[in-house]
Amino acid sequence: CRIFLASLCARFGKTIWSAAIAQEVGADLVVIASYVKTVITSFAGDLTSFQQFAEYEHIDTGAEGYQEAISAALADGKKVVAYLSMANGSKRQERIDFLSEAGSNRFLIIDEADFGVHREGQAQSLVDIQDRFGYILIMTGTNADRAVANWKIDHIVSVTYPELIMQKKATKRAA
Repeated sequence: CRIFLASLCARFGKTIWSAAIAQEVGADLVVIASYVKTVITSFAGDLTSFQQFAEYEHIDTGAEGYQEAISAALADGKKVVAYLSMANGSKRQERIDFLSEAGSNRFLIIDEADFGVHREGQAQSLVDIQDRFGYILIMTGTNADRAVANWKIDHIVSVTYPELIMQKKATKRAA
């Protein structure tokens, strides 16, 4: 398993960027884990609005029948984005266990990792099954040190807002 920290500023485009990485590594199951509920809406909205991500089935693991839906999509050769709430609940571990076994090339994205999932009680259930994923991307826009408190990071990608603005200006000049 390769674990990456993406400490990326606001307006970077973390959602689309992370989905592009999922495509590049050939993931058949992309698990989006977050404690922040709006992450599901953000990912689903962004990814379904771009043609290059049209091949993905989007499944909320909080919905009835999610296991059957994921299994059927994967059996049909489709790619799946599965949304996993890391909020405490009686079925959270069951969902984590299922997702860590489904598919053959699993990619875990922990979004807004400095909110909730940085706590040992939240993160440990994912740390325990990290070897079942080919890649793990821990994303945050703030408090990167807190986001990775429970992880051994292999690589770091970091872009600050001033760097983003400088790149934008350089791109405009080159055009």
